Amino acid sequence: MLELNYSLVLQIVIFLILWAALKSLWFDPAMRVIKERARRSEGEVAKARALEGEVARLRQEHDTAVQRARADAQREVADIIRGAEAEQKQLIAQANEDAQRTLNEVRERVAEDIAGARRTLHDEVGTIAREVAHQVLGRAV
Repeated sequence: MLELNYSLVLQIVIFLILWAALKSLWFDPAMRVIKERARRSEGEVAKARALEGEVARLRQEHDTAVQRARADAQREVADIIRGAEAEQKQLIAQANEDAQRTLNEVRERVAEDIAGARRTLHDEVGTIAREVAHQVLGRAV
């Protein structure tokens, strides 16, 4: 049978004293450190989740801004191209008008020169004919 003697009681008392000493000197501080670490970790995890949400929001804003900027740039490029095409058509039309005007002026000058030459020849036909007859016949006509 189990005998109750002073050594068993002494062991129980030593165990309780050791337990109390270890609890106050080791277990409680260790548990406080563990709980503090858990609290800080949970806080940091919550901050990290909040930051992830903020990053996602900022990324979405950035993507939206980039898309808007691309659309604006494409619109501006299209406007520039349309303006350049209109200017090109205007310059071509103006060049065609200038070329047509120059061509008409040249044609008029050539026509005037031809008419002048014809008048001169018409006026000199008699003189030239007399001279040719004189050269051919050898006498004045």
